[in-house]
Amino acid sequence: MKRLLLLTFFSILSISFAKAQRFSILSLNSYHGENPTLSGKPTLDMIADYIVLVQPEAIAFQELDSMTLRSARIYGEKIDQISRLSRETGYSGYFGRAIEFQEGAYGNGILNKKSKGYHTFPLPSPAGGEPRAVVWSQLELKTLEEIYMGSVHLDHEFEENRSAQIDALVSYAESLPRPAFIVGDFNFEEGSDAYNRIPSHWKDAGKEAGNSDPTFPGEGEAGIRIDYLFYDSTYFQLVSYQVVPLPYSDHYAILVTLDLIKKHKDSTTAN
Repeated sequence: MKRLLLLTFFSILSISFAKAQRFSILSLNSYHGENPTLSGKPTLDMIADYIVLVQPEAIAFQELDSMTLRSARIYGEKIDQISRLSRETGYSGYFGRAIEFQEGAYGNGILNKKSKGYHTFPLPSPAGGEPRAVVWSQLELKTLEEIYMGSVHLDHEFEENRSAQIDALVSYAESLPRPAFIVGDFNFEEGSDAYNRIPSHWKDAGKEAGNSDPTFPGEGEAGIRIDYLFYDSTYFQLVSYQVVPLPYSDHYAILVTLDLIKKHKDSTTAN
């Protein structure tokens, strides 16, 4: 009887621990916090309300402004948009500059429930064009396990740039000491040269879920899918994937739930 009770206790403990490894990620191209169909109408408050409702572990943003003249036009003053979102949601926030823009900066951001650190680095653009950067966050889950998330916005003009940027992202992610995934606006479609460069063990959450719903509805009659979450299937398992048609941007959001199934990298596979 005692053995049965112990087995039951450890089974419950094991199930609880497994559930604690589950986490959700939201990604949204924010269109610089402006309604794309109503010029000058701000959207950050509505985005913050949705985040508070859904409570993902982290949120990856693309197309954010920080202290620009454009944000002053929309919000009545220059604001750092990720700081405002952080204040309204209670999440910690970080902005990574890709370019200087209108007396401020333009780039990507991350909101986290708990992070051990952030950093930004530029992505290669061998064909020229607008500079791009990736924001990395070292997330800490409820069980104190650490993983990495990259928020990306790839080049919209040149396939050569997107291919080089994918190579750099995957190479860096695989060099990290903890499991990693990358999420955001990739500006390519499934089957493109850049998409096909992603290693086979890196899975496209939408494809794995059998969901090809468009994330950029304004392109073509049916829209196209250009926002993704790619995860290393050695360490993560897909639980759910959803395209969320929020009316706050010219992109739809994606909401993805993953399980962390392997916590540590072998010393031979990470620096």
